[in-house]
Amino acid sequence: MAAAAPGSSYPQANAIEQQPLINYPGSAAQAHLNFDPTGKYKLKFEGAFAAVEVSVSSGDGVKSQGGVMVTMSDNVDLDTQLEGGFGSSLLRCCCAGGSMFFSHFTLMPGSGPRGDVLLAPPVPGEIIMLHMVNDPGWVVQPGGFLACDESVSIGVKMLNLAQGCCGGEGFFVMEAAGRGRLLVCSYGSITRYDLAPGERRKIDNGYCVAWTQGMHWEIGQASRSLVNSFVSGEGLVNKFMGPGTVFVQTRSLGNLANALKPYLPSGGDNNGFSLGNDNNNNSC
Repeated sequence: MAAAAPGSSYPQANAIEQQPLINYPGSAAQAHLNFDPTGKYKLKFEGAFAAVEVSVSSGDGVKSQGGVMVTMSDNVDLDTQLEGGFGSSLLRCCCAGGSMFFSHFTLMPGSGPRGDVLLAPPVPGEIIMLHMVNDPGWVVQPGGFLACDESVSIGVKMLNLAQGCCGGEGFFVMEAAGRGRLLVCSYGSITRYDLAPGERRKIDNGYCVAWTQGMHWEIGQASRSLVNSFVSGEGLVNKFMGPGTVFVQTRSLGNLANALKPYLPSGGDNNGFSLGNDNNNNSC
């Protein structure tokens, strides 16, 4: 592994860039690099119930979304701060699916060489790590930010009218900039698509996890035929164009909510949930 820059535990760019990517024939999808060569972040329990254990040392802490800490060693201190000032924090909390206060975990002075923090997202899904070295930054879906190095800044970005109304992400998303490591979470598994210049990909609403900052995308029909687009149930989709990278999740919380609607009480007729046909309630 390449030596870290003076005053930083983060490796040089070539230590990451030399890691191989796996190309899938006939697709832009690649295996994402879901590990940290420095050992600061360790992925636990891969799959639907993933969590990340963070090693905290002197001068090298971590900041996270509020409410995602599961457990931490006794020598780790927790502080809360407004990220980007009051206005940006309020906008992030109200409109971008984030918490108003970020949690900052640091090692208590004189309490040993390191401590640890276990972080987990609020919904079942995968966690990926984005190594921010020489890239322009990332745009992250509401609720998709989990944690990052202190050197990474998290802001709020407003989408245009068409993207906000029809893109499935709302009008406000998060954006990450700087140098360091960024942890992004999803509902479901995550697939990576690296698009070449001019290459296009259609992604259904509510499935975009993160994409390269400045990447061009617009709203369009799923099919060339307007009738087929809406009869198929796909309707309008997000059309991304390279160059850039898009991470896509395999499940949508909106679709889950729609699937559960028939089983939820409505109109005050039921006092509980109905998970089957009422006519079969007495059957064995």
